[in-house]
Amino acid sequence: MRPLSGSVFILSGEELTLPFAEIRALLETCGKKCERLSRRVVVSELEDPIKIYEITERAAYVRFGGLLVSRALNHYHLAEDLDPDSMEKGKTFAADSETLPKEIYGEIGGQIKQRTGARVSLENPDYVFQVERTDAGDFVLGVSSRGTKKFSWKERRPRARKFFLPSAIYPKLARLLVNLSRVKPGDYFLDPFCGTGSLLIESSLMGMRTIGIDLTRWIARGAKLNLKGFGLSYESIIRADSTFQSLPLARIDAIATDVPYGRASSTKGKNTLQIVREFVASSSDILNPDKYCVLMHPSNVELELGGSFVIAEQHMLYVHRNLTRAISVLRRN
Repeated sequence: MRPLSGSVFILSGEELTLPFAEIRALLETCGKKCERLSRRVVVSELEDPIKIYEITERAAYVRFGGLLVSRALNHYHLAEDLDPDSMEKGKTFAADSETLPKEIYGEIGGQIKQRTGARVSLENPDYVFQVERTDAGDFVLGVSSRGTKKFSWKERRPRARKFFLPSAIYPKLARLLVNLSRVKPGDYFLDPFCGTGSLLIESSLMGMRTIGIDLTRWIARGAKLNLKGFGLSYESIIRADSTFQSLPLARIDAIATDVPYGRASSTKGKNTLQIVREFVASSSDILNPDKYCVLMHPSNVELELGGSFVIAEQHMLYVHRNLTRAISVLRRN
């Protein structure tokens, strides 16, 4: 067995590339790199428990994040390096896993109890120990002192908001798009086609200085209503055309958006290719150098970037047989 410093993150399993892309982007905001040990297991050099917790809570596709306790060839030795005094007296714990059978993580829980003398609590533990297997066949053990991660997507679903349109995207996907932009709390974040405010809600919840633009005045008002309905603040939500060459904005730190397309969206007669091309040209004047612009668009729309942007990464998201979305992450030169 070899004890390791750093952190471990366990990803959700519903998408192929997006969970890892998101955790990599979030760790980059802390100046840290990561290594993927399997589809769902990622380790990082990040050792700050507060930062680990903030990233875990912010991420849409992370199920667990904690300090890396150990890594071993088999699970029988995972708890050997655990300091018996590492847990506060009177605190409770639980052992868990996303991929392994209960008998394995239950056995590890028994080892932890024997080594620390702590009590087990499956309902509301103070510490959560997570064990997973890597593609190399060995095991990793992580611990979080923040308990179990809570999810709140349902309360922010489009139909639960004060203003609703069928084209609104769900909060989990909206949060992913914001996170892929590498925006930090306190940064200026822009959604240039904000619609009902799905991305604005998530960016405001995460502490960004949020700006929204929509072509249609009553939709921009609806976005304001939605943010106010959740008690959220924003810098500005305005009615404007984001495809104009000169936008009425100062420098922006990050951009993310779902490009309008289809009959449910107001495009004023422009097709999606034209909208993307014109917006990329206009955004190059307001986005700070080396910052990111995330565009979600139909996969059959080819980007024309000129010299201002390069494609840093691209992901495909299957919707149905007639639509696959591309999520293009552009970096400003």
